[in-house]
Amino acid sequence: MLQTLKNIFLLIKLCCNTKQGKLGFGYAFIVISLNIILIKISLEMIGWNKNFYNALEKYDMQGVLNQIMVFILLTFLGAMTYLIADYLKKVLTITWRNTLNNKILDYWIDNRAYWYLNNKQQKIDNPDQRIAEDCQLFVEKLTNEGFSFITQLIGLFSYFVLLWQITDSFVLAFSICGINISISHYLIWLAPLYVLFCSCLAHWLGRPLKKLLVEQQHKEANYRFALTRFRESKEPIVLLKGENVEKQILNQYFDEIKNNWYQLIKRQLRLGCFTRPYNLTVLQIPTFFALPIYLIGKVSLGSLMQISKTFSNVVVNLSWFIFNYNKLAELIACSHRLCQFVKYTQSVTEIHRQSDQPEDTINTLQINNLIIKTPQGKVLLKCPTFQLNQGESVIFSGVSGVGKSTLLKILSGIYPYYEGTVQLPASKILFLSQTPYFPIGGLAHAVSYPEPLLEKNLTHIKALLLVVGFSSENIENQLLDCDFNKLSGGEKQRLVIARILMQKPDWIFMDETTNALDKKSEQQLLQLLQRKLPSSSFIIISHTDVSNYFTNCYQLIL
Repeated sequence: MLQTLKNIFLLIKLCCNTKQGKLGFGYAFIVISLNIILIKISLEMIGWNKNFYNALEKYDMQGVLNQIMVFILLTFLGAMTYLIADYLKKVLTITWRNTLNNKILDYWIDNRAYWYLNNKQQKIDNPDQRIAEDCQLFVEKLTNEGFSFITQLIGLFSYFVLLWQITDSFVLAFSICGINISISHYLIWLAPLYVLFCSCLAHWLGRPLKKLLVEQQHKEANYRFALTRFRESKEPIVLLKGENVEKQILNQYFDEIKNNWYQLIKRQLRLGCFTRPYNLTVLQIPTFFALPIYLIGKVSLGSLMQISKTFSNVVVNLSWFIFNYNKLAELIACSHRLCQFVKYTQSVTEIHRQSDQPEDTINTLQINNLIIKTPQGKVLLKCPTFQLNQGESVIFSGVSGVGKSTLLKILSGIYPYYEGTVQLPASKILFLSQTPYFPIGGLAHAVSYPEPLLEKNLTHIKALLLVVGFSSENIENQLLDCDFNKLSGGEKQRLVIARILMQKPDWIFMDETTNALDKKSEQQLLQLLQRKLPSSSFIIISHTDVSNYFTNCYQLIL
């Protein structure tokens, strides 16, 4: 319980981390104030019950009509107050969700936590779900159940005071085994005892829900991930005719959803066998408890209805825990997942931030006594010591699996499992992975990446696309909207070459960036790079010797 409260307060702190987030406290104050006004209106309605039923009992037509007008006025005020509070609560929800979403994105993206969390030792499942769904769910449950709890607590105090006042002269007297017992204000003591017993029973029945809800979120996210992976890999699947296997995999993930779902609804059914009858009777039970006062002639019908209504409100407010058990379980589950995500991202970025190598102030690349290891500590490659000055280039070649791509990851600072030192130059650097990546958009967005696309650069980008081999027709049709999955491997690598020409870096690290091109196209594009960027250094991983396409270039076999 204490850990759950810590999780919730941590996330609230993140929600209020910005100026906009702090503004949400103003919305929260107004919403809670309006809810207190609703409590006042509810108290007036309780008084209205007494006056209305007393007028009915006396056959006072004018009094009945007056009370109907009072009822209409209270209903109008209650409806308007509720609608304004509901609107502001929804504004607050999107305000705090925006702040929390931005903060969680910062944790995930800044310092490359999204990359480091892929390591087996620190892997965290479905970060996309935690950002998209859990942030939304947490803020919605916080503003709904959180404000409801505060309001119910204030209302409970108000209804208790009123119930104490109107039952001041009521004493429940009875005898057990010859012992006379009298209880003053017996309705005051009966309400919490009744609800306490029911709350304990509800908790006992619903305690396993948290774990089942967490598992359900986890399995739903796994299924969505499998569907997304299937969609993104449709071409190799259709070529291999792997539909049957893919369907089996998807069915396996869905079976996990189904099995957990049955466990979840069975537990909810058990809880519902108690909570549903409780919900249906909670407004009538107070009337039954108050009947002895009416039957012995202590109060009028109107007073009975007033007492019954007040007692009902006390019981309903005390029953908040029972009514909201499922929702509280969801709040606890998503706050646990989000805090776990924050904890992992903070710890992993701190570890890798400490291992980052500082950039040198001179424009050279240096590798000293580098020993590359696997995450398990096994030596993968021993790299010779060397230094590279700007304008010089090197081709790293060797058999597959020797560790060439891992060397590039070490140089980029995203692979921490090594001994020795690497020193990066203090210049503009561009790292290109073996698998080309393009953001959502068109060819222009792909060329401009990792910088945002500016309209003033479109003419220059079109010229670069022509230079690397795209036709004018394709450029016009796909400049701002392109399905990159339909591009061939060679076309994607031409886009990468255009990106290099656009960025004009001083140091370019390329991991088999031209391996999908034919020999002639590869030669043309690499010579284009050397011609357009004569003072840049190229560090290339390749299975073939392409050193003759560059000046001041040599090959190093690993």
